[in-house]
Amino acid sequence: MMFLYLSGTPQSLAEGFKEKCGWNIARPISKIFPDGEQYVRLSENIVGDIVIIQSLYPEQDKKIIELYLALEAINGVGASIKCLILPYAAYTRQDKRFLNGEPISTRAIYQGLKLFGINIIITVDVHSIHSLTSLGFKVYNILPHTYMLSIAGEKIDLVLAPDKGALSRAIEVAKNFNVPYDYIDKFRDRVTGEIRINQKELNVAGATVAIVDDIVSTGGTLAKAAQALYNAGAKSVIAVVTHFLLPKSIELLSSSKISKLITANTISIPTTLPTWIHVVDISSLICNEISKWVSN
Repeated sequence: MMFLYLSGTPQSLAEGFKEKCGWNIARPISKIFPDGEQYVRLSENIVGDIVIIQSLYPEQDKKIIELYLALEAINGVGASIKCLILPYAAYTRQDKRFLNGEPISTRAIYQGLKLFGINIIITVDVHSIHSLTSLGFKVYNILPHTYMLSIAGEKIDLVLAPDKGALSRAIEVAKNFNVPYDYIDKFRDRVTGEIRINQKELNVAGATVAIVDDIVSTGGTLAKAAQALYNAGAKSVIAVVTHFLLPKSIELLSSSKISKLITANTISIPTTLPTWIHVVDISSLICNEISKWVSN
């Protein structure tokens, strides 16, 4: 079986798949035409079963187009696509119409994958599994928080979800570390995007608290949550976030005095980062988790 990785896949993740997992890794030739359109060509003799790996950030729109071009090229040589691995799946936050006139972005972006024979998608902490399963895909979703905390060697006293909807992540981590869990009472205005952290009784005095979540974009929620925890007497606050999207949020998070931010290499992250940001290579976790799925 061959694993074809596209330009969205971080180099560290691709190298990990090759060195730690022993995967047969290949990458197509790609370029940008003067008018901005993309070109993709398979660089090797692609036959048999193919697994495609593409992380859809940054430049989500560009990465999605590249993915579709690669899918058509693989179909064109008669190879069979076993599954699609999306370390970061873009456009999965909008799985319903919150306001009149909005699109369901997951339907717009992902339902076309069916045309190329994609039935199985492997994701890493996708924002909404339902957004993909509702389109008929079989989805295997890997949650890396426990693995990342273990690799980072952190000891924690309490696990918190940033809101009630993300409680399942906190429950899994708390179970694995045998510590209690809870959630932060958060409200987001659907029109303005403003976030409000409501006061809630949390027994965090003298505790090391881990906030687990899927995505950091602006960092606003995380910064406010950290400040609320410190005000309640927490000793330290650790953020364990799978996808760290916007480095511009570093300044805001730094001012919130978060002790450490632990994230995965699901997307390309700058190599020069503050010492309190720890990037964990999750290639071994991914290949261990999915080996049984792609070999069946």
